[in-house]
This record gives sequence, structure tokens and C-alpha cells, in this order.
Amino acid sequence: MLPKTTTYAIQALAYVAINTKDTEYVPIGRMATDLGIPYHFLKRIVAKLASEGMLRSFRSSTGGVALAKDASRITLFDVIATVDDTTLFTECLLGLPGCGEARQCPMHAVWAVERNRLRQMFESTTVADLAGRVSRDGFRISFS
Repeated sequence: MLPKTTTYAIQALAYVAINTKDTEYVPIGRMATDLGIPYHFLKRIVAKLASEGMLRSFRSSTGGVALAKDASRITLFDVIATVDDTTLFTECLLGLPGCGEARQCPMHAVWAVERNRLRQMFESTTVADLAGRVSRDGFRISFS
């Protein structure tokens, strides 16, 4: 449903939240291997997340990335807006121009309700929520 860039960004943030303490950094290479994400692709995603203040990076032989702010302050909607766009929550499901309340497509009424529910879910779910579920319930974070 979400583009790979977005799902990888969400996975990366949850991974960092789970695998770092206050002063530790997670090596990008290790994260790429553990998550099964191509290294150079993940590096670009991490750079974007860092430029938007979600991650901070440290370059050295022992460098890596860490959360730049508390995981409870990063919503999944924030991540989507950072690495992709939010048109999923505003545009016609069928891609028809001019679709809206005055001129509805066949899916408009149903999609308007569902996209609002999705948006609310992404706005109310944080990286901390995901990290807590993984830690508590043992959900897998690696898809390789």
C-alpha cells in the first residue's frame, strides 16, 4: 500500500528506536543487513530523515545513526510526509481530476471515510508505539 521508500523509512526508525540507547549509534550497514534493505537505498532514506530532524548521524569508523528526537514525537504520518507525499490522504482513489464533494467519482464517499481513518491512524501511531510492539510482542522487523 505504501511505497517502498516509506515502508523502509518506518522500518529504519523503528529499528533505531529498538537498537539504541541514549548515546549509541546504529551502523547503517548493520541496519541494512538486518532489515534486508539495499545499503545505498537505505543511506539515501537515512539522509532524508536526518535532514528533516528525525535522525542524527555520526560519521566515523564507529559512526551510525540515532534518533534526533524522542520516538514518541515521530508519527508515521510525519514519516510519510517526509519521504513521500500525503496525496494518498487528499486525492481521488481513481485519480480522476475534479473529484470532490460537488462532483464525486463512484468511490468518493467510501474512500473519503477510509482515507480519513487511515490518516488518523498514521497521525496517532508513533515510532515509539511500533518499537514497543516489537519489543513486547516480538513482531518481526526483518523482512529478509
